[in-house]
Amino acid sequence: MRHGGFLIALSLLVVACVLVPAGRPAESATCPSGTVRAVIDGKQACLKAGQRCIRSLDRRYHRYGFHCHTGRLARTKPKPPSPRDVRVVVSEEPEVVFDWTTDRCEEADIPDLAARVFRDADGNVQLISSSDISRRFIGPDLNHIHRECDVIMHSGLNPDPAAFDDHEWIASTWTPDGRTVYALVHDEYQGHSRPERCPSGNYFSCWYNAITLAVSRDGGRTYRAAPPPNLVASIPYPYVPDTGPRGMFAPSNIVRGTDGFLYAFPWLGFGNEGSGTCLMRTKTPGDPSSWRGWSGGRRFEMTFVDPYGPNPRPEEHLCKRISGDPGTLTYNSVARQWIYVVAKVGGFYYALSPDLITWTKEKRFYELTTTWEYQCGDPDPVLYPSLIDPSSTSRNFETSDGRAYVYYTVLHYPECQQTLDRDLVRVPVTIRP
Repeated sequence: MRHGGFLIALSLLVVACVLVPAGRPAESATCPSGTVRAVIDGKQACLKAGQRCIRSLDRRYHRYGFHCHTGRLARTKPKPPSPRDVRVVVSEEPEVVFDWTTDRCEEADIPDLAARVFRDADGNVQLISSSDISRRFIGPDLNHIHRECDVIMHSGLNPDPAAFDDHEWIASTWTPDGRTVYALVHDEYQGHSRPERCPSGNYFSCWYNAITLAVSRDGGRTYRAAPPPNLVASIPYPYVPDTGPRGMFAPSNIVRGTDGFLYAFPWLGFGNEGSGTCLMRTKTPGDPSSWRGWSGGRRFEMTFVDPYGPNPRPEEHLCKRISGDPGTLTYNSVARQWIYVVAKVGGFYYALSPDLITWTKEKRFYELTTTWEYQCGDPDPVLYPSLIDPSSTSRNFETSDGRAYVYYTVLHYPECQQTLDRDLVRVPVTIRP
């Protein structure tokens, strides 16, 4: 019996040696730091990215956070957390960032579009809330910025609508390194100022708009129009007097999606034939012709064309509208999805989207009077909200968390008439589930 017991024990030891091959950690062994302990095809292993693997066992590797598609292990991307609904709440009183009465550099120095922000290569924060004579705020952070009177971009004031070089606002900025800065420009042809081109003499009816490209090579100190053709986006039809306002207007800020593309939302104004928000993207912001419009589903195939060039089928180059009305975008870590803020009748609203295409119903978070509804005796109206998180780690402030600011313009109406007197203010908000 004793000999039999010894033989049984010996056979078990042999089996154990077969099940744990040389070079593999034993069951009780630990794996080196930076590797993951696993059992693959009945054998123990210490896994790490880059080591050889067996493709036929790919599903086994999935259990440990790897995949084997090329013969080398790679980490599987973690599943993103599910988007969730949030509330945006104004948490304190607004404060003035720029007081036109005391801070202006000249009469026409006004905040006339939504605020855009980026960090330059020297670590400073730059904020632009542009007019057609563009200047910047600059400082170490958003709490300590000052107005500079140096003009960073002048308007071309070209009387030819085909030149797309008349009154120009810096509408959006995006920089990869803080030194080269790409800017989408709201280019406004003002036909009313040229009587021969506008029989009615009416500003709105002779307003023709497009989006062009300007570039700064000196960290935002100066911007120049990109070499012609610098047209980014236009309606595929030329200027016609007294049919406006028509064209592509005031793009949102530029954000980078998870797919590496840069996205922006321009507004399409096209009278009774269809208006609304478009979505366009590019991977090469320095190339004005590279932007493509959303064409349905996940496709971006619509090309913008010069309405003064060859254009046999213009209807194919009119951008497709999406749901929602995006104004300023950030990816919010609390909502786990994109959020935009926009001005509409009744005040400021927000909406949410996981993909920049499908948006929730807008909810009002700040009851204010806008210019579209102002009547004599109302509080001074507002426009151009922009959600900005000073703590964003994005160079272009493309992200936000639970605390941020909404920057916006207050237009003062002495004696119930609009004037150049307008201030840039900001109000703290919280974003919570």
